[in-house]
Amino acid sequence: MLSDVFRRYFQEHGSNVASATSVRRHLELVLENVDGDPVVSEFGIRLQERTVDRLRRAGFAVGAIKRIMTSAKAATIWAWKQEIITSHPAFLSLPDGEPRDRVLSIDEIAALWDAADQAHLQAFLIAMLCTGARPNSILSLTVFQCDFERGLIDLHPPGKARTKKRAPVIPMASCLRPWLVEAKGHFVEYRGRPLTKINSAWRSAREAAGLGADVVPYAIRHTVATEMRSRGVPELEIAGLLGHNMPNFRTTGRYAKYAPEYLSQARQAIDEFVREIDRAATRSINPNNKVRSRCVPVNYVEGQETLGKTGAGDGIRTHDPNLGKVVLYH
Repeated sequence: MLSDVFRRYFQEHGSNVASATSVRRHLELVLENVDGDPVVSEFGIRLQERTVDRLRRAGFAVGAIKRIMTSAKAATIWAWKQEIITSHPAFLSLPDGEPRDRVLSIDEIAALWDAADQAHLQAFLIAMLCTGARPNSILSLTVFQCDFERGLIDLHPPGKARTKKRAPVIPMASCLRPWLVEAKGHFVEYRGRPLTKINSAWRSAREAAGLGADVVPYAIRHTVATEMRSRGVPELEIAGLLGHNMPNFRTTGRYAKYAPEYLSQARQAIDEFVREIDRAATRSINPNNKVRSRCVPVNYVEGQETLGKTGAGDGIRTHDPNLGKVVLYH
């Protein structure tokens, strides 16, 4: 039965991927909108078309429907490869939805940074800004993938099979280096453990920053790409940083990363971009800056206690509400 295939796929494979919650919901939606409880061989083009039509009438957008049906296709092909089923039906070709390339302004990113008051979210955000990588690459990033001597980061996790979404070797932005130096294992950790998703902390910071639901982690990647383009970074360097296919990559890509000028314009553009965010933000992006330069001096009278003297240095009062804040994690 199709339902048996979906259930086994999720139990043995889908539950381990970063988008497990979405995959599960996609499979549930297919079963809720398909006619009856078909066997796999009955889930052909006509039945898929009726399922898609029901999803469309239920209000799902074109792009959402394609993602839903893609999960169903992945589950079916997985079952065939595992020899759970002996064959699989043809799959409906669906159009792509409208691109969701939300690009953030400097002030919007600064507001998001100021609202990111949890250490693991700060690490995730600074890594996204300094690499333009896919969110999953940042969540799986470890210090063992960093070559501090050469200033390189290999975004491909050791031992993981390579896919069409190439995880490149990229230069280490100077703004990211002090953060990486402090890391011990996984770069993004919560209570000493690596994370597979950042959704809850991201939503909280997004709401606190007054940003809409269209500001998802992937929007940072779109923003970095847009900023590099607007700052005159060559197209090949942008492609190299983002892991897009490049001409002659198979023959030259293995050695190009060792060249002193490797993606140098992309790295310079990222450093300039992050410095502009730092100037617009209240909280410093440099982890070594404990007090912002915006603090104003307070006259200190000997023998008299001053609130501004606590936690921010002698004779200093800070307007940063996040300094000294105790955060209760749920």
